[in-house]
Amino acid sequence: MFRRYFSSLHTFIFSLFLLSACDIDIDHNLPDIPPEGRFVVVGANQHNNIGSAEIAIAIFDDAIPVPLVGGDVVQASTSEDSILLLKDGIYIGSYAASLPNPANFNQVDFLVVHEPLEARQGRWYPVDLLNIDPGPGEFVGASASVILPPPPLDLQTDNSNFMSINDSFTLSWSAETAGDIMKVRSAVSCFDDDNIYTYGTEAALIDNTDDGSETIGLEQFIYDINDSSEPPFTFLLGQSRAALQELLNKLIDEGIAEDFFNSITLINPIDSSCEIRLFLFRHRDGAFDSVETNGRIFGSRSADTTLFYNPN
Repeated sequence: MFRRYFSSLHTFIFSLFLLSACDIDIDHNLPDIPPEGRFVVVGANQHNNIGSAEIAIAIFDDAIPVPLVGGDVVQASTSEDSILLLKDGIYIGSYAASLPNPANFNQVDFLVVHEPLEARQGRWYPVDLLNIDPGPGEFVGASASVILPPPPLDLQTDNSNFMSINDSFTLSWSAETAGDIMKVRSAVSCFDDDNIYTYGTEAALIDNTDDGSETIGLEQFIYDINDSSEPPFTFLLGQSRAALQELLNKLIDEGIAEDFFNSITLINPIDSSCEIRLFLFRHRDGAFDSVETNGRIFGSRSADTTLFYNPN
């Protein structure tokens, strides 16, 4: 998979997946891309009760994004459906698409193909005016596959209404024994009489194993802006925030704003009523077929639930 095309494996910051553009402030490139050599990132996530998986790929050469040109394009497929990644992702050099997967197949295959007409759709030059085909490029034929882990089913909490950040709850889900890593992220919206403040967090879990239970404190989501100490969680920025925004967009029929993370009005969450959209991700790293392939490939499945914080 991607044989001979990529060199020098380096650390890649955890992400749900690379997704299509959102109107939010993000960096131009993925963080922690190695300064030398070819590097590829491939990711896929499918949320419970959504009949498609979000797919993306990004390629870098000496930390510079490598665009696919001349009719070359990445194809993602299951055993029943396939789609070309024609849409630019949130980072320069990344490509993304929603792959239909209503049957919840676990394997997603990637292949760089040469499709001159299809690849030019939506690009800057008119298809009918510029039809010169330079032939397949160097990446054509490169392939990879990822196995999505089982979905985290039966997601629930033993309490959903809280009055203090000293409160805690137990999150439970259907456990698996494959050793996948669990991640908890949130999209938080806090209200006062006139404003809404939105932000995202990634919880620092005591145990991120897939054992079906985790006790989590409200301080992983709600904080005091007047407290100068470091919060016990990580704020979602850049790619992670954009990825969560895209997932929220998929759930738009439940009343979530398309520009959820665009709000910058600052109010103090600890003194406000807040809604916490909590997402649990089962994350599984994959492996490329060839040891010469350098980068990161992963798949995940996710589920969500909603909590409420009201200190009054």
